[in-house]
Amino acid sequence: MGRIALSLLLLASLAYAKEWKLHINGMHCIACTLAVKKALMGVSGVQEAKVNFKNESAIVIADDKVTLRMMQDSVAQTGYSATGQK
Repeated sequence: MGRIALSLLLLASLAYAKEWKLHINGMHCIACTLAVKKALMGVSGVQEAKVNFKNESAIVIADDKVTLRMMQDSVAQTGYSATGQK
C-alpha cells in the first residue's frame, strides 16, 4: 500500500511541475556547472536541474510555487546571473 501511495504522490507532483529554460551568464567550467546546479537544487520546490556550461544553460523542473526570481536569487549567490522563461 505504501508504494502505491508514493507512486500517486510522485505522479501528482509531476502533474504540477513546470519546466524552466534558463540562460546562466558567465559559466566556463565544470566547477561552475556544479555550483549553479547546487544553488538551483537548493531552491525549495526544484525537483531537477540540468546545467550545461558549454551553452550556458540550465533546464529546471520545479513545482508551480517556484518563481524565476527565486532561482535568479539563488544563482546570484554563486556569482552568476540567470534569465529565463517557462
